[in-house]
Amino acid sequence: MSKRNNFIWKGIQVICWLIFLGYCIQTGALLFNFIFSLFKPIATHNLHLGLDLSELYDKSISNYTLVFALIIAISALKAYVFFIALKLFKSLNLVKPFSENVSAIITKITYLTFSIGIISIIAQELVSRLSEKGYNCGLAERYWDDGGAYLAMTAILFAIALIFNKGIELQKENDLTV
Repeated sequence: MSKRNNFIWKGIQVICWLIFLGYCIQTGALLFNFIFSLFKPIATHNLHLGLDLSELYDKSISNYTLVFALIIAISALKAYVFFIALKLFKSLNLVKPFSENVSAIITKITYLTFSIGIISIIAQELVSRLSEKGYNCGLAERYWDDGGAYLAMTAILFAIALIFNKGIELQKENDLTV
């Protein structure tokens, strides 16, 4: 690999590490704030970066818990996607890229991105229905407003997984004929 490509490769790894750490911190902060808000309801006014679910908490603790659980789940899944992506960087051999391990990791990332997209759509629908019933969910939408992007990424990753599976087949055939 050339120096330029190696630099870009390392740069992408650093960016993935930063994103992973950012989502881990966000998930930890959300989880802490959720638990804290159950004991000190005054905390519901500023849960995370201006998220105010105090009105939802006052009207229905179960809906509050459900919305916050979805926020935490999406954040945790996003962190996990980048953790698995970091495992992909460690597993990927650029000399022989088509391996069962790499294919399994790509498939796992595909399922995770699909889960994020579906949970985001469910959360959007839930919050819109709660809003119709008069509940104020504040800025909760910003935690799942990229669900469509994750579904699009799922389609792309699925195609890449299929290509990797075909590459594994061809590589095995090539190894047998040599």
